[in-house]
Amino acid sequence: MQKHFYSIIVLLFISLSVQAQRASYYRRVFVDAEYYFLYEDYRDALPLYLELLDTYPDNANVQYRIGLCYLNIPNEKQKSIPFFEDAKKAITRTYNEGYFTETQAPPEVYLHYGQALRIVGEFDKARGAFAKYSEMIESDKEKMVVVSKELESLDYAQKLMESPLNVVFTSAGRTVNTRFPEINPVVSSDTSLLIYTSVQQFYSAIMQSNRRVKVWSHPMNLNTQIYADGEISTVGMSADGFTILLARNDNDVFNLYTSTYDPVKDVWSMLSRMPKEINSRNWETYASFSPSGDTLYFASNRPGGFGGFDLYYSVRNLSEWSEAINLGSVVNTPFDEISPFISHDGKRLFFSSKGHKTIGGFDIFVSERSSNSWRKPINLRYPLNTTDDDVFYQPVGDGSSGYVSRVMPQSFGESDIYLVEFNLDSLMNDQHIVDRENFKPESFERFEQQVSPAIFEP
Repeated sequence: MQKHFYSIIVLLFISLSVQAQRASYYRRVFVDAEYYFLYEDYRDALPLYLELLDTYPDNANVQYRIGLCYLNIPNEKQKSIPFFEDAKKAITRTYNEGYFTETQAPPEVYLHYGQALRIVGEFDKARGAFAKYSEMIESDKEKMVVVSKELESLDYAQKLMESPLNVVFTSAGRTVNTRFPEINPVVSSDTSLLIYTSVQQFYSAIMQSNRRVKVWSHPMNLNTQIYADGEISTVGMSADGFTILLARNDNDVFNLYTSTYDPVKDVWSMLSRMPKEINSRNWETYASFSPSGDTLYFASNRPGGFGGFDLYYSVRNLSEWSEAINLGSVVNTPFDEISPFISHDGKRLFFSSKGHKTIGGFDIFVSERSSNSWRKPINLRYPLNTTDDDVFYQPVGDGSSGYVSRVMPQSFGESDIYLVEFNLDSLMNDQHIVDRENFKPESFERFEQQVSPAIFEP
């Protein structure tokens, strides 16, 4: 009898020990997943959260995190929807982010669920999700501004999709486009040179292709020439094609770099970091040159702007760059503006924005130069803009054609490079179709009173 009692005690101890070891293991998995998530490395965080869900299938916090990972991975955003639908069954207003013991999800599930529904075109269900989120955060004015922006995007998307712009998409072809995502295409003003980023399985490849008659040549990998490593991508090119701009992640801070082509040696130089007038302690993520090459336009989230990321410019005098100057409140908003490009004729500024009136996420806009200022930006409409994020448009000539990276039915891989052509002049003159009013709720006006007056490039 006594031996039997001791055997039960030993078995119980072993069982508790095993359970403790399992809990300790999954706690480490959760911490690793949260680490990747914190640094926006969603592809690495995702399989860890999925492993946790196998063991804790009813954990709404894990379901929420999986949904967020999918929502932030290009071409997989629709996969987030079933996870948000499960997570919203267990909502708490006292959510403890980053805690392994948290098993419920925050009210923000409804916000991100609505965004995912908007991306796949389920506008009515998206409105329902945003309405539910509004009920849960009605006392938070800043969050209500975000909801209002989302609802505005739904209405605007339906309006523009009823009268789509006539846009011709022409693939760059199989020599350029592969099974991997090809992104951020930049071209010289004569369109004879194309440099872009191919997101390979283990690294980002900076690729160069030259136009041969009407066909792009087999691309050459420039990484060894320019010493490109880590998270890096093309963002701009000089008009003559002799200098490329790249953005690189340096210990979780993005900085801008250049590489210059030597036509005598037929090689590109090693990456050179741009000076402190351009790169700050914050993030500088996109940049491009003016046609003359003496002005740099770039995106930065440095303090003193109108919102998150703002557009700035800096002028080169001899070998030095001037202090960065904000492009002002006509272009910048309390949300994000990124990816600036000046048309090769120098008359138009193209950029992506979340703050101007969009059909969802980032849309591509154009602003015309008027004397010493930029005019109110115009949305380039559907289908050049979609209900997902549209963040990169490399204009050619006056901007009525350009290069984008896009997933389309005829694409060879995840994202392919396309030449787009449309009637830009007609779009800009068509006032009765294009709504040029900026979104400026009361909270935006209060915010703008706290920042410096608009400054424009002369």
